[in-house]
Amino acid sequence: MTKVCDPDWDHAERQARAWAARHGLVTGEREVRRLARMGQGRMAGWLAPHAGAANLGVLAEWGTFIVVVDDGFDRDGQSPEQVRALLDELLAVLGGADGSDHAEPAVRALTDLWARTRATALPGWSERFIALYKDFAEATCTETRLRASGERLGLHEYLALRRRTITVLPVIAVVERDLPEARGLDGLRDATADIIAWTNDLRSAARELEEGTENLVGVLARHHRCGPAEAAAHARAMLAARMDDFDRLAEGQRAERIRQIRDGSLAWQRETHRNPGGSSDSHERGVKALAQHLAVAVDPSGAVDDRCGSRVLESALFLALLRANGSRPGEQERLAHFLRGRRADASPLDALLIDACLDPAGTADHALDRAAALPITVSSGTVGRGWLKSAMLRTVLHVLCRSPLGEVSQPISLSSESVTTFTEVHVLAVRIIHGRSAVERDRLVSLMSLGRNRLLWEASATTYLLGLHAVQTFQPRARVLDDGLLRLSLAMNSDGGLPFLDSQDLWLTAVAGLAFLAEESLAPLVPRMADLVAAWQAPDGGWPFATGVRQTDVDTTTRCMEFLRAADPVRYRSALTRATDYLVEIADPGGGFPTWVRGDTPDLDMTAGAILALAPNHRLVSGAVEFVLDAQLPDGTFDRSWTISESSAILRVLDALHAVPSSGFQDRIAAATSRSVARLLDTQNADGGWGQLPGSPSDVLSTAQAVPVLARHGPPLAVGRAVAFLLAHQDPDGGFTSVPDQVGPRPLPFDYPVLTDVHVLTALSWC
Repeated sequence: MTKVCDPDWDHAERQARAWAARHGLVTGEREVRRLARMGQGRMAGWLAPHAGAANLGVLAEWGTFIVVVDDGFDRDGQSPEQVRALLDELLAVLGGADGSDHAEPAVRALTDLWARTRATALPGWSERFIALYKDFAEATCTETRLRASGERLGLHEYLALRRRTITVLPVIAVVERDLPEARGLDGLRDATADIIAWTNDLRSAARELEEGTENLVGVLARHHRCGPAEAAAHARAMLAARMDDFDRLAEGQRAERIRQIRDGSLAWQRETHRNPGGSSDSHERGVKALAQHLAVAVDPSGAVDDRCGSRVLESALFLALLRANGSRPGEQERLAHFLRGRRADASPLDALLIDACLDPAGTADHALDRAAALPITVSSGTVGRGWLKSAMLRTVLHVLCRSPLGEVSQPISLSSESVTTFTEVHVLAVRIIHGRSAVERDRLVSLMSLGRNRLLWEASATTYLLGLHAVQTFQPRARVLDDGLLRLSLAMNSDGGLPFLDSQDLWLTAVAGLAFLAEESLAPLVPRMADLVAAWQAPDGGWPFATGVRQTDVDTTTRCMEFLRAADPVRYRSALTRATDYLVEIADPGGGFPTWVRGDTPDLDMTAGAILALAPNHRLVSGAVEFVLDAQLPDGTFDRSWTISESSAILRVLDALHAVPSSGFQDRIAAATSRSVARLLDTQNADGGWGQLPGSPSDVLSTAQAVPVLARHGPPLAVGRAVAFLLAHQDPDGGFTSVPDQVGPRPLPFDYPVLTDVHVLTALSWC
């Protein structure tokens, strides 16, 4: 699997944007913003990570040219005659015509681009490329004619045409222009084109079906005489088979170059979410419809693909940073619009942040008083860093509205092993904004220059923004700051806000993969999901929550261990052994396990996960079980560390306790189970569901996490009422929607919607 995006992608990104503007390919704020969101430089970095800066720039320009011209045919509704005329002009340029003074911007742009591309290609390459582009042109004209006439193709005819219109084959040729011809690899190139085209169709299905545009999902719906959701599941199965075709054919170094293009394109599509959305209304309910919905959430590489919802904190910090930097007015307005839209229903904390950002003069004098009155619950897992949480909030308010900073102490030594990558940046940012030394400034800039493989630094917008705000105070023209603004702009969601994380793909893939094993229609996706997870194990034996993140954590590690052991303990024996060593090294002498690093405060959720990962026989399990049992509160609940819902903590702990074989703890486990079950029965709402806390309105996620507990240990009547609540709240597309349950930085909630679907699948599977 592709693991590297060339660190010079940002230069290619700027080069491609400037080139498009210079040749008039994009005009007006809307077109400029649309091109910027595609991240063509980022795409080039994924497709050719060792190409060098100059070649990356050319590849990014080709991506820009293709997307502007090709998408323009669809977006502008050009007639078949108009499409034919433009493509003939472009083919003439490839044949040697000089279009440098042509009235059409695309012709002028291609004249420039073609000359520079041929200059770095081997003899004979130009003819091969022209043949591929001519084939694309003919296919595009056919597609345009079919669209104008309303004629629909059969499945096999559509697949053949789609391979030719996706422009993957010409792009592969551009990447390979410095390599000898290898016609024996045409089967791999065709498979790559199919994989990328079909993935694109799955992502854009909901939009294109609504627009009436021909799409693989619609073609499959006609072919199989089924609804869009079932058709999307058929498309997902086709993708899995085509990935297998590629892997069977791939041999040798040249094949790995094409694999890089395949996997790089998939990584780029995941990262930029160019075509968000899946299948449309299902007309079915229950597990089958949910499984069809979830199948589409797994991309061909095996990663569970989802988009973190926008949050006020990161959006406000980004807007303040852009204002301080005096740049990107378009992004500033979109962020301000997002914040204004969130104000009416905002929580007290979000309301304070919005006011501080949008009305700094009116908020500065009383911001700290409002902050002191916030009803923020801090779990035991955050106690050791309470000073930092408080200092960070004061720092955030200061950069938003210039409220007083106050004094800041530093109980944590940055030389300690008990410091995560995130904590080090947070501490340095707070101290620098408070006016600390040049040594700390140099260390922060050095840290922020690392981890360029992910779009955002360690995938965290919060950490990235705090670090960049600190850099802005002493080096406002630093490359790391300019680079950060570009990356953050690419990470913005379609609603104009910024998410907390740009990915949680490893954690989500492990959690989903474990649930998929129990569902027959989803189990075939598991092997590729498991291989992806195993491939991203870190050198220390643990796993980070997202691909490309350096900091490992106990939560993701234990989830990955559970998944790999359930998927194939023999195949992944080596990975499981190294992960066990990781847990042994990080364990607390008192039996608990921290979240991030050895010596940090033990966490209940992490310790429950470690029991599940190490059970049944590891020597550390006994101490961990005792730690968990001692942590139960008299009312049957447990500390809610990285979650909001009582039912989430209860489910995780009881799963762990009942994974332990017969031991001296059985009586205590039975008593703890009885108390937790009684708590769930006492707090079940009249509609059959549960809220995050007693008295809260029922929500799907909290209910789904209560069901497995009661299905195993409670009365059937309560389970039946809960399942009825869940099914009554199934969305038309087969999925489920709920309030966010995860928190980070604690106690701020963040939302990956697919997590609700995964927990509901587990709940329904138990029933």
